[in-house]
Amino acid sequence: MKDHRYETMLPHEFLAAVEECPVFIIPTGLLEWHGDHLPLGLDALKIHAIALNIAKKLGGGIVLPPNYIGRPGFSSYTGTLTYSEGLVQQLFYEMFGQLKKVGAKVIVLLSGHYGSLQESAVLRAGDIFSHENPDVGILAKPEYFDAKVGDTLPCDHAGLWETSMYLHLYPEDGARVRSHLHEQVAPMKRYPSPPNDYYKESETWTWANDVLGADEELGAKAVEAITDVTVREIRQLLAEKAGGKYAKF
Repeated sequence: MKDHRYETMLPHEFLAAVEECPVFIIPTGLLEWHGDHLPLGLDALKIHAIALNIAKKLGGGIVLPPNYIGRPGFSSYTGTLTYSEGLVQQLFYEMFGQLKKVGAKVIVLLSGHYGSLQESAVLRAGDIFSHENPDVGILAKPEYFDAKVGDTLPCDHAGLWETSMYLHLYPEDGARVRSHLHEQVAPMKRYPSPPNDYYKESETWTWANDVLGADEELGAKAVEAITDVTVREIRQLLAEKAGGKYAKF
């Protein structure tokens, strides 16, 4: 089975993968509180696994290791680390440049972390680089954009959708997740209010009414919807930037 992970490739394997399909996928998330039942690294764990599914379905491409640099975020909640807009945009702008250097024709930045601050930083980084580098196709977005299960976008914070996707992608951790899943949030350690560059979250947070209905099957549907939409978008960008050379994808 083909391994699409950047970090595991030998140099000759990397060069062959770039020659075959010059698509690079950057999965990004956040170390952030996700209720009492999901890991702090949920966002990046989730999107890295989805990115590997995308490369597998595409039949090519290189997936970078997950990173955990992003915008708020439940900044004052247990374990959450968040960063400034300037740092986040600069990180991805420079990463795009580095990937162009090693042969990228299409770069996909997928954020498993949501929120208006994160979304604007991701989209703006992509827009700036695209404007300056029209020869490289950039797809920068939160994972759920244009991906519907029925009539619903599969997105929330530690609710029905994220819990279901994690159960599907990491079934070996299902027992631990379910043992900590309940209707109320337990008391937690809280941190001082973030700097002015960050927004302040609500003092209260409750589960969606249907979070206890999370299951692997629903998660599989969400992952499939995200994968299918993103693969179509990648194929379109490949056709635009490289003509018929990569038509098999």
